[in-house]
Amino acid sequence: MTFVRGHLAKARFLHGDEGLVTLEWVAVAAAVIILGIGVISIIKPSVTTAASTVGSNLVSSVNSNS
Repeated sequence: MTFVRGHLAKARFLHGDEGLVTLEWVAVAAAVIILGIGVISIIKPSVTTAASTVGSNLVSSVNSNS
């Protein structure tokens, strides 16, 4: 009886597509995360430079009005 249940479970698993859909969503999520990290690593230097410039201008503006 246990062998039959195990065999039926394997057959359901092999013929079902729920596991495959889950695997595809995991792959899509991983790709989105990897692409996001790549974009951030490319954009970060420019954003850091722009933020430093804005900060310097803000500090000099505040100091000149004081």
